[in-house]
Amino acid sequence: MIRRTALLSFLTLSLLLSACSKKNDDTAGEDAQAQAASEAQEGNPPADEAPPPPPPKMDYWPAVGPLVAGNYGGACVRMPDGRKMDGSVALGADGKAAAGGIDIDFREARKTSLMRVANDKGEYATTAIFAMEPEKAGLLTLHSGETGKGSIIFSGDDVSLTCSDVSGVDKINAEPFHKSMAKFFNRKKQTVSCLDTKNLLVRRDLDVEIDDAVVKIGGDAFDMNSAAFESIAFDDNGANVTLGVGMPDKRTIAMTYDGAGTLTGLMATNAEGSTHSCNRKE
Repeated sequence: MIRRTALLSFLTLSLLLSACSKKNDDTAGEDAQAQAASEAQEGNPPADEAPPPPPPKMDYWPAVGPLVAGNYGGACVRMPDGRKMDGSVALGADGKAAAGGIDIDFREARKTSLMRVANDKGEYATTAIFAMEPEKAGLLTLHSGETGKGSIIFSGDDVSLTCSDVSGVDKINAEPFHKSMAKFFNRKKQTVSCLDTKNLLVRRDLDVEIDDAVVKIGGDAFDMNSAAFESIAFDDNGANVTLGVGMPDKRTIAMTYDGAGTLTGLMATNAEGSTHSCNRKE
């Protein structure tokens, strides 16, 4: 059984992981600026080096595209004029979406997120969200409820369609995400450095791996086949990825990867509080 508190716990873990990652990036930038300023004061110009290469990005569309592709029709309201109409949104496996004069290529989405949540009866509802850069207005939200009823929101610039009783969207609710996304995470063991939650002055190395559907963190295991909720978020166009899992016993885990598939952060909790706080081993 999934409860709102479990979802809030996972969202908090994800935000903390993102904040830690950003803090590390900011610190690195500040150190580089300080070094350059010091060299300038000493009369030594900074070394003439080529700019660093862009961060690697996961090409996730080959897996996500077939999962969400389809023609989704329903009773729609078009804005800004508020006109009611029967509408249809065409979303291709290549990420290109079109409807009512709106055309957007969501392969360029800044953020793609998928979440699957179970109710008290073990029935799942699934939501997929694709959001473009803020300056390139574009949003697509697909939702399939436990009973198979769906909805869709599709917007670009000043035009949007909001549709209910959407047919066909139940396909995104057909199976757990970890099955279609396995190739991104099922890989060899990775070692991370973790705080001892009972003594924050102590750190220990732990091996982490995903073996089929089981997340193994040292001696702890999370079987995603029995997860009460799971989520995958691709940020910065695939440069950062967060995998989240919540278990029926109120354990949650959030793992963050870079675009090359390297585990950069891990946080986990149980009903009593934090159980793991880990980051990439330097």
